[in-house]
Amino acid sequence: MAPSIASTWRLALLALSHLSAVTAQDSILTTVEWRTGNAKVDALVEQLTPREKIGLVGGTSDPGYQQQAGYVAPVSRLGIPAIRLTDGEAGINVVDNATAIPLQLNVAATWSKEAAYNAGMVTGKEANILGQTVALAPRVNILRDPVDGNFWQSYSEDPFLNAQLGVQGVHGIQDQGTMANPKQIGPSSTGASNGDINSVVDMQTLQEVYWSAPGALLEVGAATLMCSYAQVNGVPACQYKPLFDTVRNMYNSSAIVVSDWGATHSTADSITAGLDLEMPSGTWYGDPLYNSIYTAKNLSATYLDRAVARILNQYDRFGLLDGNTTTVASPISSEVELDHAALSYEIAVKSGVLLKNDNHTLPLLRTDSLAVIGPNGVQYSHGTNFAERAYGFPDRQISPLEALRNRTGREDIPSAVGIDQEGTLIPASALQSLDGTQGLTRNDSSKATSIDSTVDFSRDRALPANRTYEWRGFLNAPESGIYTISLQRAIPSAAGKHNPDYGNIFAIGSLSVNRSAIAAGYRLFGDGGVRPWSNSITTRDGWDNIKATVHLEAGQHNISASIIGLLQQPVSVRLCWVTPSQRETNIQTAVSLAATVKTPLLFAFANSPAQLAMTLDDSQDELVSRVVAANPDTVLILNNAEPITMPWLSSVPAVLEMFYPGQEGSLATIDLLLGNRHPAGRLPVTYPSSLNTSLTRNPLFPERVATPDGNATFSEGVNVGYRWYTHTKTHVLFPFGYGLSYTTFKYSDLSIRTHSKNDALVIVSFCITNTGSKASNAVPQLYLGPPVSNTYGSSIQFASIALAGFANVDLAPGETKNVKISVSRRSLSFYNVVTEAWELVRGERKVWVGKDVQDLVLEGSVVI
Repeated sequence: MAPSIASTWRLALLALSHLSAVTAQDSILTTVEWRTGNAKVDALVEQLTPREKIGLVGGTSDPGYQQQAGYVAPVSRLGIPAIRLTDGEAGINVVDNATAIPLQLNVAATWSKEAAYNAGMVTGKEANILGQTVALAPRVNILRDPVDGNFWQSYSEDPFLNAQLGVQGVHGIQDQGTMANPKQIGPSSTGASNGDINSVVDMQTLQEVYWSAPGALLEVGAATLMCSYAQVNGVPACQYKPLFDTVRNMYNSSAIVVSDWGATHSTADSITAGLDLEMPSGTWYGDPLYNSIYTAKNLSATYLDRAVARILNQYDRFGLLDGNTTTVASPISSEVELDHAALSYEIAVKSGVLLKNDNHTLPLLRTDSLAVIGPNGVQYSHGTNFAERAYGFPDRQISPLEALRNRTGREDIPSAVGIDQEGTLIPASALQSLDGTQGLTRNDSSKATSIDSTVDFSRDRALPANRTYEWRGFLNAPESGIYTISLQRAIPSAAGKHNPDYGNIFAIGSLSVNRSAIAAGYRLFGDGGVRPWSNSITTRDGWDNIKATVHLEAGQHNISASIIGLLQQPVSVRLCWVTPSQRETNIQTAVSLAATVKTPLLFAFANSPAQLAMTLDDSQDELVSRVVAANPDTVLILNNAEPITMPWLSSVPAVLEMFYPGQEGSLATIDLLLGNRHPAGRLPVTYPSSLNTSLTRNPLFPERVATPDGNATFSEGVNVGYRWYTHTKTHVLFPFGYGLSYTTFKYSDLSIRTHSKNDALVIVSFCITNTGSKASNAVPQLYLGPPVSNTYGSSIQFASIALAGFANVDLAPGETKNVKISVSRRSLSFYNVVTEAWELVRGERKVWVGKDVQDLVLEGSVVI
């Protein structure tokens, strides 16, 4: 879209949004119907005092120790209990141990509704056990931007796949008696939850792409819904009237709409639009709301009653008003732990995507000459830094190296880290304090100042508790090159304590060189800072690792580091590095090892979000290239969430993408490599061939991400993700839906017929035959094209190609199965912005069955 057209479109949308806001403002004294028809709930609302009502629509601090994301206080006199809201995108994030199931991205890579249900079930059951009422999951954001998208958090780039999996996630959570919280409806320009950039999006795209998946989850009874930080067409999402009209009217939902944490930006505009619950506090819904209604009397009390009634109606639906509900946490039993570990393992196995397998390199037929190389091969990696997910049971978190030794019975398998994540203590000779002496100047919050020759305070000489510490001075780099600099700290024990620093979400520490922040340490709002989350790989002794890789010229550089005390416990901290010379030695050790074995298993990773866009962390591309050059039979195993480029791809015979498969992921990875299980995962996102050819970072479309004026224009319209790459015929590295197998499949006998029963308007059937020698799983994908003859005019958008169905088919060698996929009315419709309704597309449309969005093996058409 030309900039001038985009600007005109943006202004028009902003004008319409402003008009909506003005209309809402003019009607704030109008009374609204708040009664639910539930006599118990309606009576409770009438018995509540104004202050009690205010307390139910805003979060507050929790006196308990689990330190989950949110808390709403009880009204004990009326039997209304407290509720707790916890992050749950990949397991429950609280102080106590919970199962670290694979990422939602892994779940999506299974293309399995059963896997999505089981992930939700684990989340819902453990939330219940751990005293949590609402699981903030599943996330159905469209993964749009590979730079800032935090791809680990959501399912995919496709609204249909998100909806199908998200519906099962909701069922899994709520069948366990826990409320599900689909999130976040906005949309944001990246797909992540952060930031309040204004998303400029036309209404057809909003309805068909960004609101359809949350809508599907509301239709099956999701108890709550989260609105996002983003502005939508100039209005904060949590007060965007068209969004709430869609939720309440089109999807007929009475779900509690919850703000993302800090995403509320108004009082009257938010509550009149339909926001029910402000999180994590009552900044706008506390005294400001009380004063507007009861003091200034410029807002009808019925809006507050409506929000309270919706909230209590869901409480009652989940049995919270029965008088016998407890939200006291219990430890997860060993029986539940083992059951959920087994489910986690199954998801991890089914999510592995075989990207390349030349000459049948995999599965490994010999295990007598293997080596494990790479930091995430010799250590367990959870994959993210700041993470709204379970950390997992530590005693189940084994490395791939341990898993390989376990499965093969060979304790003599050699290993090399290749790229060291922690290094050694920075010596006094490399440090200079502010006054010119050796070491660094230390200041603490008690106003004490001292000089530390090295920053090395292990547990027996830890620094005093309840203080913040800062070191400043100069780092003398002995040579030019790539350094890894690492501020490491021991994580204190929670021991049932409430953390007084609970409210400071990003406080564990920071590190900077030359006055530019190069690393930040994270402590979670959910787990109270008692997990090592600052990097995806901890130190070898389990310390948190605030780490960055930086190129320095030989000479002097400013350096500063800081750390806070947690849980009134002494602070153990050290400052370490890997110099360029040591880095070269480490890589050369890995290269030499690779040359001595038949098959090196090389593990490489990228945090989510990655340090650099679409790139492995810590310059690991060099390690990959050099190891492969030393041994061309190297097998590469990837742990990443955002897509990466692969400059070494043509030289590597086999690549297995595991994303971040959770606490059971190492065993799942090794079982796939050995052929104990067969890879059946398919990519839920496109892997662009380069950053400059990606949807959002293509220099031809600078408007698609945050611009200096704070706007991001979704100029691709409904052609998001693979639809855009198909529409523009842009070359990609790996397409949406792609994945190889250890066997081969043949597709045949396509049949397409119209159907009038239930919601299915078209039934597509075909046969799949396993033509190989191994049992495996096929994932056929059904795609629809736009109308062959578009009689609707240029103002109506149609996707270039759109997923409309998929299946999972287990096949023994030589077996043939008939597969039927139903196509719903919604998949065959478009949103008419004039009539504000979904309209069935008439005429002829192409229908394809494919192994992925590019490998379309069967083609037909249907006429509606």
